[in-house]
Amino acid sequence: MTLKQYLEKNYKTKGLKTIIKRYTDYQNDKAETAELQEVLQYIEYLRKEQAHPKTIRNHLFAVKIYYSYLQYIGKRTDHPCIKLTLKDKVNRAIATEKLYSKEELEALQSGYQAKDKRLQYRNKVMISLLVNQALQVQEISNLMLIDIDLENAQINIAKTSKINSRVLPLKANQIVLIQRYLEERKALNPQTTHFIISKYGKDLKPHGICRLINEGRAKDNRIHPMRIRQSVIALLLKSGNNLRIVQTFSGHRQSSSTEAYKQTDLEQLQLSVNKYHPIQ
Repeated sequence: MTLKQYLEKNYKTKGLKTIIKRYTDYQNDKAETAELQEVLQYIEYLRKEQAHPKTIRNHLFAVKIYYSYLQYIGKRTDHPCIKLTLKDKVNRAIATEKLYSKEELEALQSGYQAKDKRLQYRNKVMISLLVNQALQVQEISNLMLIDIDLENAQINIAKTSKINSRVLPLKANQIVLIQRYLEERKALNPQTTHFIISKYGKDLKPHGICRLINEGRAKDNRIHPMRIRQSVIALLLKSGNNLRIVQTFSGHRQSSSTEAYKQTDLEQLQLSVNKYHPIQ
């Protein structure tokens, strides 16, 4: 049984094969015989890369499955990390001081330039969906052509494992941008009905979207899709929009998820003090 067959038979979680491949690539040709120390070195590597604690846990979960697979097919009799647990704390607070301002979001959208000029409209559409609809990259990846309703100026967002489905309005400038992208898309010889596609005509995965919108950008100037989403939600609340409306817009299943983006007057004052009168 191949690894792919093993995963399809036993797990519904998507992306496991990709995560496992990242681990085996890191270990080069030593993954099958690696011991606990090598697994720990990989975990430390992820920490140094500043991976989110939840991401690190997901990677360990996949690595454990990989060694369970090797046991299943008889390549190993032991499991090097079956008892390994992590204590990395997941900070669920929204770091509001790191969010984009309204002006920064507008500049990001208007000034964006794709490295590959043949794909300028595609990339600008992706940026516009991040800034205007606060979509997650997974939601952008899932979009199908039938989800784009230019006649009624709206877009249908499918439900994911964590976010509710919703219908969101498109802005006038987005309609023009999307029309130009659809013309650009025809030249890519599309082999899929997904809305956003690669230059080879295939659908794009979430990590592919992150990579493409950051091509040619300096490390300290990278675009962070989740930070954009958080910024848009925080700005909507700061502008006085009703919590329930923002919750529906964001697709949050719980109002508490939306409330986490609200800043108290004291927090806003502290941000101003830190910005204009930093403590030396």
